[in-house]
Amino acid sequence: MKRICKILVLCLVVCMAVGAFAACTKFGPIGSTDFKDSEVVNNGSLVVQQGGYLYYVNGMDDTSNITKPSDNEFGKASVKGSIMKSEIKEDGSLGKTEVVVPKMFYTTATNGGFYIYGEWIYYLSPSTKTDNKSNVLTSQLVAFRTKIDGTKTQEIANLSSSSTQYVFTDSAFIYYADNKLTKVSYDNSKVDKKAVDLAEEVSSVLFTAKTSTIFFIKSSEDNTRRNNNIFVCVNGEVKEVTTDATYPNSAKNLNEQFTYSLVSYDVNENVLFYTKSNNSNDASKTTSTYGYKFGEDFSFAPSNEKKFAVSSLSSIVNLGFDKGVMDMSSATLTLYKPLASEANVNDTQTLATLSSTGAKIVKMDDKEMYFVLSNALWKISYTDKDAFAEQVGESSAINSSWLTISIVGEYMYYIENTYNYMSRLKFSDFVFEPNNVVNAKGEILGGTRKAKITENETDSDDDENASTVRIEYVADDANEEGVDYFYIPKFMSEDDAQKYAEALYEEYENNK
Repeated sequence: MKRICKILVLCLVVCMAVGAFAACTKFGPIGSTDFKDSEVVNNGSLVVQQGGYLYYVNGMDDTSNITKPSDNEFGKASVKGSIMKSEIKEDGSLGKTEVVVPKMFYTTATNGGFYIYGEWIYYLSPSTKTDNKSNVLTSQLVAFRTKIDGTKTQEIANLSSSSTQYVFTDSAFIYYADNKLTKVSYDNSKVDKKAVDLAEEVSSVLFTAKTSTIFFIKSSEDNTRRNNNIFVCVNGEVKEVTTDATYPNSAKNLNEQFTYSLVSYDVNENVLFYTKSNNSNDASKTTSTYGYKFGEDFSFAPSNEKKFAVSSLSSIVNLGFDKGVMDMSSATLTLYKPLASEANVNDTQTLATLSSTGAKIVKMDDKEMYFVLSNALWKISYTDKDAFAEQVGESSAINSSWLTISIVGEYMYYIENTYNYMSRLKFSDFVFEPNNVVNAKGEILGGTRKAKITENETDSDDDENASTVRIEYVADDANEEGVDYFYIPKFMSEDDAQKYAEALYEEYENNK
């Protein structure tokens, strides 16, 4: 008896030492950890591949659905918004699928997403803390990591806002809040909860999808100067890009004291795009758009920066540092070619015209561009000013209001626009031939459940909110004579499954 008591006491001590949430939540194992050393594809998005497994956020859920702490407790949260894990078969189809992180992933930060490094999945989730009126503080987020087999979870940091910009690296969580860039470090076994400020008095910051490189701006520490300076954070270490001494004559010349504003960063070419203007009192001065192609050490030499426009551009895509940038601020796309440093007139070329502004590029090469506009996927030869866009996917199928759309292999992954679950379509399913145009059709991920759907006998006059149909799930091999079977997405919330079944049954009745 004494021996049993000692064992129980020891277990309690272990749970308290590691953290009640992390060590005592029993979940998993989900799949295996066989691919923990495999290449990771598409980190920092809603869909990440590691070896033979695909991990993805199972749709866009609303934090208003979290009305009590248990609604987002690990293992109790809705499947909508949880992170899933699917086997990838040899033909590209997805096999066995399970919930690996049973907790809502959420962020409103631009370029937000989750990350996988080795044995850990890194993500953000709404807080389950409450205020003095028992309201759940879902506008606050918590950074977590969970083992890729779901067996262990650790808390990393707490964020006061859902829009906080952030990145997970293989050794630290870095985020921007209260004009500070802050780091919380970890290794494969433990999290160092002590937050370290990497930079203070930061005026603006640029986080970029698919890279952990962060650029930011700070004003000069010399109060007699008017310029600001660019800094970069690489692998959790801060380096000055420009300094007060970058332009040697700047101390006595306001024409060489510049105000920078960050525009975008192309990780493939290691090019930063920015605008700058001098701080002279010249009424005719302009703000111009520049780019700088860095080496590995991110050193900066004024003679190597390249001007692309004598105006301020903000919505641009790099077509190649030596070729130019494509401006997408209007429906007609425009190429801005590199200029001489003293140039005061733009060198532009008109490209294709889209139906409206607001296009989100999905993928592109030297000639063709896939983009989402008006909730549909399109393709166009963007270098041809006379080109017409072809609609690749179904109309109104894509929800483009949340985070970035992902490309992994032959598939595009997106949040579908009806029930807001993760879906994918295969690019090669699109056919554009004379008298034979076939739009690629997406499918909700996670597999389906076989069911019988029958009319609900409840009198709708008695209860106007009563469901019109009843779902009865059956075995996959069910084959009752005279019965029509339906397939409902497996990892749907109960309410969404009911709505899906009602729409399915209505379509079935109309087509009889």
